[in-house]
Amino acid sequence: MTSEFATLGNITIDDLVFPDGSTMWCSPGGNAVYSALGIAIWGEKPDVIAPIGPEYPTESLEGRVDLARCRRLDRNLRNWGLYEEDGTRTFTFRSKTRDWRAFSPSPDDVGDARYRYVHLAPLPWDLQITFAEHFRATGAQVISVDPDDRYLDQLEDADFDRLLAAIDLFLPSLQDATALFPGSSPSAAIAALRKRAPEVPVIAVKCGSDGVLMHAAGSSDLIQVKSAAVDVVDATGAGDAFSGGALLGYARTGDPVEAVLHGSVSASYAVAVNGPGALVRAEGGETAARLERLRPTVEMIPF
Repeated sequence: MTSEFATLGNITIDDLVFPDGSTMWCSPGGNAVYSALGIAIWGEKPDVIAPIGPEYPTESLEGRVDLARCRRLDRNLRNWGLYEEDGTRTFTFRSKTRDWRAFSPSPDDVGDARYRYVHLAPLPWDLQITFAEHFRATGAQVISVDPDDRYLDQLEDADFDRLLAAIDLFLPSLQDATALFPGSSPSAAIAALRKRAPEVPVIAVKCGSDGVLMHAAGSSDLIQVKSAAVDVVDATGAGDAFSGGALLGYARTGDPVEAVLHGSVSASYAVAVNGPGALVRAEGGETAARLERLRPTVEMIPF
């Protein structure tokens, strides 16, 4: 049996330090959760495939995502999250959970499950490649990937090309794009990525409060979409929620512009409060209204 949507990544509990010195402890999060909620606000209930510990407050998600395929561990992955004034952020695994791979999904966690639409949140590069090729071989129609700027020194060019060849949406943050192509602007990073991967349908760089810059394969223009955020309290999970929304938008319409519009709306909920609560409580009427308000902001830039 083939199901609709799944996200693969990590489930974390985050201890956050913000630029003004304020802090937030024990915030439920994780790239797999935020990306799944970015899908869920559009009326779907995606599967999450990620290890989870007993202390994670699953009740806070109010059943918006399906955790049945989450492998149970004796403790949850936990992060320090440090945000800087320039918008960059550093997440560091806490001392008892520093083995990233131990808290990441494995091929055994997927088993014989099949999905039409899959998002791969930041994971060790080799796992993203393995999962992308696996889901493509088992019939996935759309695969999106949010890369991670860690361990870039371990990524061989040939392996990067394998990943790009197996996916449909490549969705780096500005921090990821800068790590991949030091000193590059978002448009220059997209140009470099497009040179390597001319056939990937959607390449988009998430630029935080500046919105998103996207290029669709074969287009002579870049697409700029402004942020859809109404209130900004905490940017944690915004890029992940964007990625889930972008997958949903592209899966439903096949339109790269609709992908980034849906993603931007999903991200707007992630930044509205500390933690994932605004995504959990999102209602269809307001979600649709935000989408319509965002459409006039689409700008075409010659590429």
